[in-house]
Amino acid sequence: MKKRLAFVAMTAAITMGLVAPQTAYADPSPEEVQAQIDELAGELEAAIEDYNGARETLEETTERIEDIEEALPELEEEATKSRELATDLAVATYTTNKASISTVSTLLDGSPTRAMERMSVLGAINAWQASDLADYGNRVIAYEEELLLLEDLKDDHKKIADDMKKEKQRLDDEMADLEELKARVEPPSYDGTLPPPPSGSAGAAVQFAYNQLGLPYQWGTAGPGAYDCSGLTMAAWNQAGVSLAHQASAQWNQTARVSRGDLAPGDLVFYNGLNHVGIYIGDGQIIHAPTSGQNVSVAGIDAMPIDGYGRPN
Repeated sequence: MKKRLAFVAMTAAITMGLVAPQTAYADPSPEEVQAQIDELAGELEAAIEDYNGARETLEETTERIEDIEEALPELEEEATKSRELATDLAVATYTTNKASISTVSTLLDGSPTRAMERMSVLGAINAWQASDLADYGNRVIAYEEELLLLEDLKDDHKKIADDMKKEKQRLDDEMADLEELKARVEPPSYDGTLPPPPSGSAGAAVQFAYNQLGLPYQWGTAGPGAYDCSGLTMAAWNQAGVSLAHQASAQWNQTARVSRGDLAPGDLVFYNGLNHVGIYIGDGQIIHAPTSGQNVSVAGIDAMPIDGYGRPN
């Protein structure tokens, strides 16, 4: 009841002019909204490319784990043979030299290499046996090292996967904010004439990019129905038989530097601290996947400050 009375009193005070009404603020202009979009999009683009790089690392780690797990049974079998050989030689020493059981245990203690050294000193094995044992001993060591590496890789794999899951949620939330801003600004559209693609592999990449015009931007995606910036350039050059990573900065390292004067259709143009990339199509234009809420489109090459140029090979 007291709250209701206070509200009525406040309303009456405003009506009588005793309390100034809350100041009304004008909505931001389209230019101010676009500035917010550009700032948020630039920050997100860097985070997305980091995410793409983490995914590449995760895939490499997965492949390495699979390779080790495939090789482990054979390594384990060889390690077992090594231990059996060491046991046979140690028992033979016990039988031949009437060594004590404690001596046999001492001979077998530790790695096969150390066992071989002990038995050599005692004259328990000949040169052929020593060589054989050393060979198997190296395989035991290899097996144990691979087991440790596998354990480390699985730990790394889990950490990367957990971090990526958290980062994906954060990026999705940020993208939703960006979509709200973009809904308030109509993106410019290109209605000019596209230059014809060149011949050869560069032409295949450019033609592929032409065929993707109008498809939506989707972060972390490389087609076929949507793309982010590095996903588009990766897919375009993959069409030409050239393998590129799904990360703009990695594509920078995979391409040869060219000057602005030597720029040719199919070359890549890098922006935003190597966090954005487009494919040059000639006549001072690129095709790129801009950002959330916008489709794959044509833009002027100088639409953003340029970091440099790369030519896939």
